[in-house]
Amino acid sequence: MYRNIKPHYFSIDAIMAAQEKIQCSFIKKVECVDFLDSFNPEKDDEESDPKIELPLWMIQVFLAGKSIQFDMPKAYNEIYRDVLTADANVVDLFKLCKHFYLFGKFLSQLEHREAYEVRRTLIQTFIDRFKQTMDWAQNIDDNLPCFNRLDCLERLIFNDARVAQQHLNTYLTEGSGQMEIAAMILNYRKRKMHESRVLE
Repeated sequence: MYRNIKPHYFSIDAIMAAQEKIQCSFIKKVECVDFLDSFNPEKDDEESDPKIELPLWMIQVFLAGKSIQFDMPKAYNEIYRDVLTADANVVDLFKLCKHFYLFGKFLSQLEHREAYEVRRTLIQTFIDRFKQTMDWAQNIDDNLPCFNRLDCLERLIFNDARVAQQHLNTYLTEGSGQMEIAAMILNYRKRKMHESRVLE
């Protein structure tokens, strides 16, 4: 499911998610990369394992050449995956990672031993938190504290649910107004009346 989804080129959220930093280390020498030259592994120092944080989009480039390896960010490592599995509703996703679902989706597409587990956690976390998000949007008047705990995707869902609930409340309170006969039905009735008069 995830591998067939590509971010929209002009999506601000996708651009921001691709800027998230990931801790990584080089396993092959890369050249002509300017500021990264000092982080290339030295052959005469086998114990050195210099770490550097690079944005996701740059990690994708180096992974294509198999010259880099990376660690899953804190929000997606085994410890936090266990916390989300136990009870995803207690986690402040915005504090943990503003673009939790989108950034996680990008991570799950990379070649990493934990990519499959990240994918499963994303899906289950969304399912577990969806009902609570809808309840907050529809039933809580002072929703700012709840809203602040949601990641960017959940905030969009929250706002849409809030607007839909307001429209429903307006409809139930004021009604939809007097129903009118459709023009097509009126024309049909006029034609039938005309035909009956002609036959007489």
